[in-house]
Amino acid sequence: MIYDRVDKLEEWGERCPELCAALSAARELFSAPFAPGKYVFDGEALYAVSSVYDTEPRECRRFENHRRYIDIQLLVSGEELFDVCLPGTAPSYTDYSVDRDIEFDALGTDYSTVLLRKGDFIVLFPGEWHRPCLNPGDSSRVCEKIVVKVDIEQIRNAERKSASGQGKLR
Repeated sequence: MIYDRVDKLEEWGERCPELCAALSAARELFSAPFAPGKYVFDGEALYAVSSVYDTEPRECRRFENHRRYIDIQLLVSGEELFDVCLPGTAPSYTDYSVDRDIEFDALGTDYSTVLLRKGDFIVLFPGEWHRPCLNPGDSSRVCEKIVVKVDIEQIRNAERKSASGQGKLR
């Protein structure tokens, strides 16, 4: 997991060159006027979804995980709490939707909570169970968020090519 401010996206692109294209796309969308919808950068390998939603009480949300995609979540407006499970605390069996690349579980109490504010971003890798969109207080908040999805296989292929001297992810 990476948690930082949007103005640090370029710095993270230098630290994680495999994510550079995705972080550039995130920066581009964050800088543009907000508009809900889907934005395709490289087919199913790199795309983004922008949405407006209301946060919810913790008891109304389940933990989720993605196996195929890395999530880069940028909060454009509002604030929300975001629970993240510690590594190794994932359930041993879940119902996984291949089409949606998502699985849900209630999980236990072994997690940490992060407050996302306008201009914050969080990167979640496959296997990092998280519970987003939580009320930061006693009432819900309206949020605008951009979620950039990066196919982990594209990253792995880029790493293999880089190791063999054939280049990096575009």
